[in-house]
Amino acid sequence: MQCNSQKDEDPRLLGQWEGTLKDAQTENPIGKIVLEFTKDGKFVQYVGQGNSQNIIPSTYTAQNNTIISTDKANEKDESHYTIKNDTLIITYQGFENKYVKRK
Repeated sequence: MQCNSQKDEDPRLLGQWEGTLKDAQTENPIGKIVLEFTKDGKFVQYVGQGNSQNIIPSTYTAQNNTIISTDKANEKDESHYTIKNDTLIITYQGFENKYVKRK
């Protein structure tokens, strides 16, 4: 059996996507979030703005409309996604969030 070392990826994910961070309980908007997917498998979340911005680096693979991200503590998360035109829709733990592709 031959091992395929090429990363699973969806080229439509590449780039930056901007959305609104929502409160997990009320779903009210509480800030801005930018997701960045790179060709080399890096996934960075920029949460908030200015001095209060948190940057969360991780890695990812994408297969069968599922993003599998791995953080620095080696913990994995799975999120289902769809892309329609310039909108990325991610469903994570039952919550749906929409992100618009940055130009």
